Amino acid sequence: MNESSTGLEPRTASALAYLAGPFSGALMLVAETRNDDVRFHAWQSIVGLGALTLAVFLSYVLGVAALLFSATAVSVMFFVATALWVALLITWAICLWKAVTQPRWHLPLAGEYAERFAHRRAIAEGRLPTADRRIVD
Repeated sequence: MNESSTGLEPRTASALAYLAGPFSGALMLVAETRNDDVRFHAWQSIVGLGALTLAVFLSYVLGVAALLFSATAVSVMFFVATALWVALLITWAICLWKAVTQPRWHLPLAGEYAERFAHRRAIAEGRLPTADRRIVD
């Protein structure tokens, strides 16, 4: 499908799904009703970047909680949080670039879930061929 219900080019809409991480992914998911590629990128932004964002946040929380136990634990948790933050930035940049240059690029783990979530609406509307329905199962 080449049209986007947002009025944008599908690649532009896909890239916008990553622009502000899971927040823009959620906005694009609400705005896009027709294009499965844009919906896929929106779901991948929510699942993939959302999970990394949550991991960074939890690492900082655990770092603050570690203040009660040891300075070494605090240092380790803040190092882990920083490493996750760098991984999040690199993943975000790759996703943004791939959304512009390729129709679909799957993140490990998150891409499979995004594919399933993106196809749910297509199956409900009868737009997905029977052979492709096994993806969602």
